[in-house]
Amino acid sequence: MDDWRRQTEACRALIERLTERLRKRDRRIALLETALARTVLMHHVWTSHLERKLERSSASGTPTEASVQGLSGGASATASFADETAHGVVVHLPHLTRTLEALFDVMREHWSDWDPDHPPKSSTVARAIDEKLGLKAQANGEASRSAQTFAAALRPDSVNELDGRHR
Repeated sequence: MDDWRRQTEACRALIERLTERLRKRDRRIALLETALARTVLMHHVWTSHLERKLERSSASGTPTEASVQGLSGGASATASFADETAHGVVVHLPHLTRTLEALFDVMREHWSDWDPDHPPKSSTVARAIDEKLGLKAQANGEASRSAQTFAAALRPDSVNELDGRHR
């Protein structure tokens, strides 16, 4: 009987030691989870800051030698924006659809070298979109509503501000 009591006490002591070790390990795991969450948050904040800074530098037209690696989580994506700002905007997309490709083609065709005094007509751009996407014009002869919406989205903001559209 004495032997059983000693074994029981030894088992209880072992259980208490193991329980305390588990509590300490749980506390360490919680601290590590908090640190990891803070690191992810800081990475997100820093990435957003760098992307905004890059957008401002490319939008203002100032030539910068900004070389950014993996801003949007790309494994080894490197984009240099020094010389692209003079020719347009560089956008990294997760994928490209036929519709987007057609819209970009129409945008390049009608808005690359446009005269500020005579911008392309929205109806002309909308008809080009209808043609590229194979959409049917409306019964009254106007371009499809989808193409008209796409054409409005392709118009530069400066043109919309000048003619008072979309306020």
